[in-house]
Amino acid sequence: MLNRTHAKLSSKTYRHKVFIDASCVVITFISVYAISSYLNISDNYYLWARQYEKSLDIDELLPAMLASLIALLWFTKRRINESSLLIKNNHSLLHRILEVQESERKRIARDLHDDLGQYLSAIKAQAASLLVELDSATEIHLTAKSIAASADHAYVATRNLMHSLRPVALDDLGLSAALEHLVDTWQSINFEAKRVNPETKHTNYILAIEGDIDELKDSAKIAIFRIIQEALTNCAKHAHANTIHVSIVKHQENLKLSIIDDGIGCDTKLPSFGFGLLGIQERVDALNGQLQIISGHKLGLKMFISIEASA
Repeated sequence: MLNRTHAKLSSKTYRHKVFIDASCVVITFISVYAISSYLNISDNYYLWARQYEKSLDIDELLPAMLASLIALLWFTKRRINESSLLIKNNHSLLHRILEVQESERKRIARDLHDDLGQYLSAIKAQAASLLVELDSATEIHLTAKSIAASADHAYVATRNLMHSLRPVALDDLGLSAALEHLVDTWQSINFEAKRVNPETKHTNYILAIEGDIDELKDSAKIAIFRIIQEALTNCAKHAHANTIHVSIVKHQENLKLSIIDDGIGCDTKLPSFGFGLLGIQERVDALNGQLQIISGHKLGLKMFISIEASA
């Protein structure tokens, strides 16, 4: 069975890479020492250096090389510190960008509700008034009926757009209730699609929450909601799964999120796969979390996310 794992560079994987690099240095040192001992390089070098000792200060080469090595190590340490600072600044910038994005989403949703929503309600009410006053056989009555239906459709579409921009349940009831509403919505969409087209694949959506996730910071709550929202959207479009299972476990300062489906899976090395998960990866990065994805052809998809609850 072929599994492909896609993991973003995180603190854990970074330490693993450092360990590998350190191991390579140690292995190189031991190898050079063994070869030098076997070929007796030190004695041969001494004999060779004595030939030029009077004209060249070969014996002073070792301190110079040692000084160069120290300078190289210092330069490398500076570059590592600069890279760490850049990574930290990038995380802060990404976090700020996501905050501004959510603030703008909230403003647009509020404007849609206050302005467009009221106008659509007024159009629907006026059309309903015409339906009552006019003879049902007249052309104007039919037009008013069509206007009322169009206004109702536009109102529903606007409401769905508002919920997508800013989930009302998240602000009013908390993360747990918002996620339950999100999963129920996807389940209802699947039921409706199945009713309209019996050939539509039935998908069972399951949500399991362990621990109090409503006490998380607002930035973490909205990030988790958006991650699950994006993941469910991707699953609904591409997975063709029988079951999609979402699990959240909060234990002390750690939070584990998993999204698993039994669909057709995909090749994690394809560029299109990375593009589809870019938004999820950005939100995980903003929380200094870790993302691991395991998938393969006809093997479904498993997404594991780990973050600090205090992030």
